[in-house]
Amino acid sequence: MSIKIVNKIKESGWDKLNNLDFPFLSYQFFSALEGSLSIGKEAGWEPLYFTDSEDSLLFSFIKQHSYGEYIFDWDWANFYHSHQIPYYPKLTSMIPFTSATTPHTLGKQSEELMNSYEEFYREGPFSSSHFLFLQETEIDYFKSFDYLIRDSFQYHFYNENYSSFDDFLSKIKTKKAKQIRKERLFSDNFTFQQISGEELKVEHALEMYEFYLETINNKGAIPYLTKNFFVTIFSTLAKSICYIQAKKNEQAIAGALYFFSNERLYGRYWGASEEYPNLHFELCYYQGIEFCIRKGLSVFEAGAQGEHKISRGFRPVKTYSAHKLKQPQIHQGIAGYIEQEKASITTVMAELTQRLPFKK
Repeated sequence: MSIKIVNKIKESGWDKLNNLDFPFLSYQFFSALEGSLSIGKEAGWEPLYFTDSEDSLLFSFIKQHSYGEYIFDWDWANFYHSHQIPYYPKLTSMIPFTSATTPHTLGKQSEELMNSYEEFYREGPFSSSHFLFLQETEIDYFKSFDYLIRDSFQYHFYNENYSSFDDFLSKIKTKKAKQIRKERLFSDNFTFQQISGEELKVEHALEMYEFYLETINNKGAIPYLTKNFFVTIFSTLAKSICYIQAKKNEQAIAGALYFFSNERLYGRYWGASEEYPNLHFELCYYQGIEFCIRKGLSVFEAGAQGEHKISRGFRPVKTYSAHKLKQPQIHQGIAGYIEQEKASITTVMAELTQRLPFKK
């Protein structure tokens, strides 16, 4: 079998294996990242596409940093640095800047392809190899290649065939439901609109980019995504995008960007040019729940962090990643660290589950 390694999506054959069940695995999404220079060698995300021509494709990146991953390994990098061992470059397979669980192979899962990847890893200058946000069905596969499986968790909303937002609230304890209703009260000069498909225009993309920058500036973070990325996906992925627009006195003052498949809604970015109480909750949680219910989607993945999601109906859900470190002693040390971390996460998740607001 002839295996090819390329770093341009146009040369990879991805378009023949397009996976529309996951909008982030679509050719359009990755092509927009590349074409807008949001990823690339200069961005510290050099793409690697391993392909066996038509049946399978495995994607990864040569990383020169750990930004934009959401499975944090900064402590590991600091340990390497303190012992004067280079941690970068490393190999990381995930959807860039996106904490969504997806397959890491398009098409058939190919052992030959994985063997080629492992050979590339062993012979290259890489400290480690990482596959982030695994599907549960991938866990045993990566274990068979001697990867350590690390637990993390996120917050997900499950649509239990609710007929409306009020139906959802009827399953919430009275005090919590009253709080949510209160948080959703805005003055008459506020309007909220869910925009998707052909209704999405270039001006919406430009608005969302400016709101994205507002959030980046407020957090002192790095603007990974370029203006051209937003403009491109609002055109090429319009059928998989929902843009929630908030207006005050007919002027757009905030926005939130979601992606969705036939079954899942993914909350990604939000921002506001003006601050108002509960605006973040409305755009990032309640509008998403409403969209989920209206479209009949099963799950709303709202990402990691933010215990306040618990009281608003989001459940803690485990996520998984796979890690291999080239230095045997460090690999064993990290194995112990991961086992301790797993025990802590299990305890925390049990405590959070006890705080869910649903009626018994």
